[in-house]
Amino acid sequence: QKRLMISGGPSVKFHITNIHTMDELKMTGNCMKGSRPVLSFDKSFDSVDHLKLIKHLFVDVFGTPRGHPKSKPFVDRVMGFYYADGKIWVRNYQILEEAATTAKEAHSQKKLTGHAHATSLIEIGPRFVLNPIRIFRGSFGGQTLYANEEFVNPNVARSAEKREKGEKYVRRKAD
Repeated sequence: QKRLMISGGPSVKFHITNIHTMDELKMTGNCMKGSRPVLSFDKSFDSVDHLKLIKHLFVDVFGTPRGHPKSKPFVDRVMGFYYADGKIWVRNYQILEEAATTAKEAHSQKKLTGHAHATSLIEIGPRFVLNPIRIFRGSFGGQTLYANEEFVNPNVARSAEKREKGEKYVRRKAD
């Protein structure tokens, strides 16, 4: 699989919305500093062209190179990337393995799943939504490879809303 080099591009401009920090969400999970995340992408990242490129960039940004001196030799969290409503939804989960407390629980758990311990995901945050605006060929500029035609700048939307309120006032005064 061919790897992209981020230093010379490409780059993506996002509008970030719905940012919720770990403190804000009061999530109970935690993970080790420096642990490698498992990056999980939904199937649209393999079928939509601009999402294929974004997936490669996310792997380079959020993935930890194997054998990095500061990385831990285990995986204890998952970063999920989901594409819905034309936006990329990012979630961060802790992988939690719970061992059975009694032999009877261990036996019944092993019968159900084939393992003596239960594995689950706990959302630990942060969570946010990325709306891709443009993908550039170079680093922070250059030829536009993708432009999101559905994106409306929040400043433009606010300006239109204020203009509409102003026109409403003018109409009321004219009557």
